[in-house]
Amino acid sequence: MTVFRVRPFLILPLAVAVSCAGDSSATPTQDPNLFIVSRGELPITVKENAELQAQRETIVRSEVEGQTTIIFIEPEGSIVKQGQKLVELDVSELVDKRATQEIAVEKATSALAQARTESNILEKELLSKRNTASSELEIARMELEKLLGAKNGQGSEGKNADMVTLLRDLVSEPKAETISAPVDANVGANNPSAPAIAATINPHKYAGLVDKVVSLMDVPGDGDPLQRDMGEMANKILQQADQIRLAMADLKVKEETYSHSRNLAAKQFITRNELARDELAYQSQASKVTIAWNDLELLVNYTLNKDKIKLRQDFENAVLELERVEASNDAERQKSKTDIDAKDREYQVAKERLDNLERQIASGVILAPTPGTVVYARMDRNRGGGEAVREGVQVRERQEIIILPDTTKMRCVIKVQEAQVDKVARGQIAHATIEAFQGESFSGRVTSVAPVADSNSSWGSSDRKVYTTVVELDSDNPEGRLRSRMAASVTIMVDTLKDTLPVPLQAVFRDRSVNYVWKETSGGATPVRVKVGRQNTERVQVLDGVVAGDVLRLTPPTGVAAPTFEQPVAPEPAPLKEVDKPTPSDGGTDAPGAGNRTGRGTGGGTRKNFAEMTPEELTEAKAGLDRYSGMIDGNRELLGEEKAKQAEKTLADLRKALDANDLTTAQTHQNALRAAMRSSMNGGRGPGGNNSGGGAGAGGDPPGGNNGGGDGGGRRRGN
Repeated sequence: MTVFRVRPFLILPLAVAVSCAGDSSATPTQDPNLFIVSRGELPITVKENAELQAQRETIVRSEVEGQTTIIFIEPEGSIVKQGQKLVELDVSELVDKRATQEIAVEKATSALAQARTESNILEKELLSKRNTASSELEIARMELEKLLGAKNGQGSEGKNADMVTLLRDLVSEPKAETISAPVDANVGANNPSAPAIAATINPHKYAGLVDKVVSLMDVPGDGDPLQRDMGEMANKILQQADQIRLAMADLKVKEETYSHSRNLAAKQFITRNELARDELAYQSQASKVTIAWNDLELLVNYTLNKDKIKLRQDFENAVLELERVEASNDAERQKSKTDIDAKDREYQVAKERLDNLERQIASGVILAPTPGTVVYARMDRNRGGGEAVREGVQVRERQEIIILPDTTKMRCVIKVQEAQVDKVARGQIAHATIEAFQGESFSGRVTSVAPVADSNSSWGSSDRKVYTTVVELDSDNPEGRLRSRMAASVTIMVDTLKDTLPVPLQAVFRDRSVNYVWKETSGGATPVRVKVGRQNTERVQVLDGVVAGDVLRLTPPTGVAAPTFEQPVAPEPAPLKEVDKPTPSDGGTDAPGAGNRTGRGTGGGTRKNFAEMTPEELTEAKAGLDRYSGMIDGNRELLGEEKAKQAEKTLADLRKALDANDLTTAQTHQNALRAAMRSSMNGGRGPGGNNSGGGAGAGGDPPGGNNGGGDGGGRRRGN
């Protein structure tokens, strides 16, 4: 059942009205509104406007940081030689900065030299400290060795073992004999006040001193102490032993004298006073022997032990002092080295800044790197031309100023619509016509097709995306007839369909997703459903619904309403996953690939946070960040230079966070970037930025275009 509607419209937005007058397929009456279907060839082509460029061209850019003003530029069209002056930029501020920076470099040089001199002086001081500490340690070692004796027989022939042997012999001597009673018993009786005989002296009770001496001379881990040469300790012990031996020998003499005097006194050969004198001498000597033994005991137990402790402590303190001095020296050296490194870095930074200023000042005068013809660059080539550079305008770093094309080999740069780009491939034959040379055609081949749409192709009143395609011309241009930036038209030969049914584009109409034609029958014009295939800018291939010899109308019959056909059933969409459901706080309309153009993109108006994405989605999201670069550059005027630079920094931080897999930080940067972009876009399109809705004019949208279609007054054919 066919139902008629009132408003037909074309299915193909790029259809071009073609008059059939004079066409071999026209009706015998030459009615321009009728077309007779016949089998034939259908060439598939892509035709776009283009711009001529040199295949090889040298782009001259500003190398001065920030923004500078052009104060001289070679006139456009001038032919320049290599090394000729092209542009001069105002670098007066940089000259002032250079003078200030030269002073900073001199200060940094002086500070570095002073730090190195102080380091040399410090090294001598540290060497002196270490030598002093090392000498003190050697003296302490020698003092201890002097007390205990040298090891390994390095000194005299006497050993500590010899001293110990003499001492052992000394304490092993027999004790002194008690003085016998006088011959005359009356002597004692006649002298009751006479002093008592001295106590017996017994060396054996000092035998324990030998083991104490051996222990005193012992140093743990330092070998056998008895095999050392005799030192001060052994000498003092021997000296005291000699004192004891002499005292004991003298005691023996006085004992014999006293004994003899007693005998004489008993026979009254001497007086009692003489006897008392000898008795006192004997007793006094006995006391001296006791004192000598006590002195030896004090020497071993206290004096020598104290000397050993003190000298060992002095030695250990000297070791610690040397270690402290060495550690302190290392710290001082490290501090000095750090100071020198810091001064050196300050000098390097100051010198790099000065060198950078020198380079920028030198870059203020730009010389021609190659010979060629001067072509002024546009202020923004990515946004449809823009104003050309001139004297007095400001340019930023890395901005194009002049292009020096080598016009011996030329190429055409075209922007292929998104609906046509899948037809274009490298190596296809192309023909170019130049507006300046009507009637001439230049052949060439497609050499490259951009894999992604131009970054700024969506900025403007339309959402159409274009892909930069390059066609290199075969012929040379030795005389320079073809000039850079000339306007051209390029037709790319995609394919030729053999033995098919081509009909004019305007003969095919559309009812929503159904294509149809008005076919002349015996009952008048009848709408017939057709299936279409490939197309060019004038004809479309009909696969089903008409045959050769059918007569089609190019315009709907007068007074007949547009038909309404039964539409094919649309497939059921997959259920929405919980993780994909939008949240109230997430509008999801401005992320790369988020789908802010009437359902285009991946989300249909929703988006995921980075933390919710799969690894494949994260990879796709990273690739989509390139869109932001074009958005920032294309919206620089609305943002302002300061906000644009801040947005570029935020984008760089976003990339770093994603590379580091820090998804939380990355989400924060992306939200900030989205807010900045929405803020600038609201000034031009209002919140949301959608271009959906609205009627489509006659032939206004390309096949597969992004603008939402209402029921406009025109006609178009869908895919």
